[in-house]
This record gives sequence, structure tokens and C-alpha cells, in this order.
Amino acid sequence: MNKQTLKLFTNLLSLPTAPYKEDAVSAFIQAFANKRGLSLKADKYGNLIVRYTHGKDPKPVALTAHMDHPGFEVLEANGRDLKARWLGGCDPNHFPGSRVTIIVGDEQLSGRVTSALGDGKMFEIRAQKALSGSDGVFGYWGLKPVVIDGDLFRTKGADNLASCAAILAVLDRLQKEKAEADLWGVFTRAEEVGLVGAGGIVAAKTVPKKVPMIVLETSKELPGAEIGNGPVIRVGDRMSVFDPRVEYAVHSLAQDLESKNKNFQFQRLLMSGGVCEATVYVLHGFTVGALAFPLGNYHNQSKRWPAAEYISISDSDGMITLCHAIAINPPVGETRTPMQRRFEEGFKRQEKRLLG
Repeated sequence: MNKQTLKLFTNLLSLPTAPYKEDAVSAFIQAFANKRGLSLKADKYGNLIVRYTHGKDPKPVALTAHMDHPGFEVLEANGRDLKARWLGGCDPNHFPGSRVTIIVGDEQLSGRVTSALGDGKMFEIRAQKALSGSDGVFGYWGLKPVVIDGDLFRTKGADNLASCAAILAVLDRLQKEKAEADLWGVFTRAEEVGLVGAGGIVAAKTVPKKVPMIVLETSKELPGAEIGNGPVIRVGDRMSVFDPRVEYAVHSLAQDLESKNKNFQFQRLLMSGGVCEATVYVLHGFTVGALAFPLGNYHNQSKRWPAAEYISISDSDGMITLCHAIAINPPVGETRTPMQRRFEEGFKRQEKRLLG
């Protein structure tokens, strides 16, 4: 990974975020787009669309990722004693005694969970100093923002800021190349609390259904989707399978890249460790595919204390390479015609034997 892309990932992974508290990430993406003169708009729900388009009649495709990671919102502040509610996935066993980072405006404070309150989501925190109020205060586990460890990014939350960084890297590369493409970078909110931002994309008609959607995620490492073995073409999630036309097109691109580039590798799996936004889009009739980073310590869960999530830097490079190829060669129409012809030709060769 080159220094510029490494810096992009590091800067973005370091930003504070939680469901409904994506302001810092949103501001970063907007500044990125404005600096490069890319088209930028926000829908009424705060989802962002950064668009690169160049050429006579390029076919559109959207790469999309969510801007939040599980965290908490502070409901009450009584001096240093805070009452908070967790938003998104977690292990309740991590609450008692765990360190947290508290975001108060532009300030970051440390704190420690003093007790859980029974329902697995409510808990109490002792902050390092007294707060004047709870309005807008949020936080997450007290982990280092990002550490580069060999081929790994270890971070407070790869899910899903790593995918946001990959999309921005592709937009940047397309613009530098002046490539013929029409890429929609779609950045959604509040995925961790029930795919709410994706619901906003559907409700506001932010992305037309004619635009194929490729959902990028960081998903729990599984056998066949292993860290360091390349980005994963995600056939489906725990709840649904995605569009076979898109999957075939992306799979074909990946195979072509692998044959021409000795440094590129990929994996392909139905990743059942969780549900992603692609399921929402499938249910509403979009043309949908998905890619994923294999992820370690999913949702910061480990044996005793919250731990840094981690992904492979080489997988990140591979993700950018594959997404760039998708932007240049988007899945359009019936992509499986070559496969259909192959089986039709095989049938014709063997048909007489069926007829006896």
C-alpha cells in the first residue's frame, strides 16, 4: 500500500464514530470530495453520495459502506458519573471494568465502566472529569485509534470505516487517471442498529434502482474467508443471498485480475457471520452484490476485555484493486451469457445421448 493510501486509511480509522454520531466521518468525506471537486450530496437522512463521472456514456455503479461502528450514547451525566446506552453489537460481559473513550464535542476523555444495568445495553461509567451535561456525548471502547502491525491494521473500529476508506481510495484513483467511469460512493449512517441508513437510502430514493449496488463490509473471519488471503466476494449474508448476475460479473473480474497480477488474490464465500445492508437493497428490488474484508475481533469481542478489530493491509490493497476494476467494468444487464453459452454448447454435444 502506498503512503498516501496508508495515510487515508489511518486518518479515517482514527475518527470517532457510533450509530447516529457519524459527524466526524461525514465531515472527512465531505472535505475529501470538496478538495477534489467531486460531486457531493446528502439525502435528508444524512447519507452521503460522492460521485465521480467522466467519459462519453459510462455505465454507473455504486460502492457503498456505512460510517458507524458500535458505540454508546450518554443519557445522563451527574458530574463524573454517567449513564449510557450501548448502540449495536457487543458482548455484555465486557462491560464491568472496561475502559471507554468519551467524546464531548472536540474533546476526548477516558472513563471506565462501573456497572451494567441488567438489560445488556444500559451501563454506568465513571469519567476522568465531570461533565456539564449529556447532550451529544457518545463514545466507544477505550482502544488505540489505529496501529500498523506488519500486514495488519489494528483499530478501535475497522467495521466499517475500512470500507469507507477503500471507496475514497478508488474515487481518488479514478480521478487521477481521468478514467471513463461513473462511480457513486454511497456512505450510510446507523447500520449497526438495524441497517437504518440503508432504509433511508430506499425511502429517499437516494440511489436509482438502475444503478447496481456493491456493498462493502468488514465481516467476521470464517474458514474460506481468512485474513490475508484477499478480499471476499460475498455471495450472501446470514439472512439472504445477493444477485447472481452481479456476483458472476465481479467473480469474472476477480479471476481476470488474478490471472494478470501475481500480487492479487481473492476469496468467495457466503459470509454468515452477520447481516449487511445488501439484504435491505435485495428486499427492495435493487441489483446488489457485496464484498468484504475478513475481520478479526468482530465488534471488538475477545475472551475477556474489548480488543482492537484487525484487517489485512494487503487485503485492503486487493479490495481497492477489485473495486477499481468494478468501476471501470460495472455489472450491466445479463452478465452470465458466456457461462450460458458454455452449458448450451455442452448440451448440444451430448444431446444425442439423451435421446438414445
